[in-house]
Amino acid sequence: MANKLRRLTASMMGLPRWVQAWLAILLGTNMAAFAFLDTRVGIWTAAAFVVVAALNLPMMFIQGGLTRLLSLPHFVWLPLMPYLYLNLFGSSPLPPGSTRVFASAVLAVNSISLLFDVLEVFRWCKGRREVLGVAD
Repeated sequence: MANKLRRLTASMMGLPRWVQAWLAILLGTNMAAFAFLDTRVGIWTAAAFVVVAALNLPMMFIQGGLTRLLSLPHFVWLPLMPYLYLNLFGSSPLPPGSTRVFASAVLAVNSISLLFDVLEVFRWCKGRREVLGVAD
């Protein structure tokens, strides 16, 4: 177990700095949902975050680090994106305030992530299954 944790840490720390920063932004934005559990936007975002984390955490340990396959659970966000969009720009949009700012941030960050995710899942399907950030 300690060896797997060391390899997982090495995988994360071996990623390019911009990827590490992006992952921190992605994680932080989605974790912020727990500060908005008194709103429907917060509840749905937190639920999606929990599903993604429940799928990705075991995969990280099983694979011994970060691989492109970790992008696949992010597709759970696909139904969340139109939901957030409608809450921002639909017929009854969220009023100005922190919930609207949060919904905008999640929509922007997760949409960008999904663009990366499509590419990474494609690469994984094409055989690029190495553990990222470590030299084997």
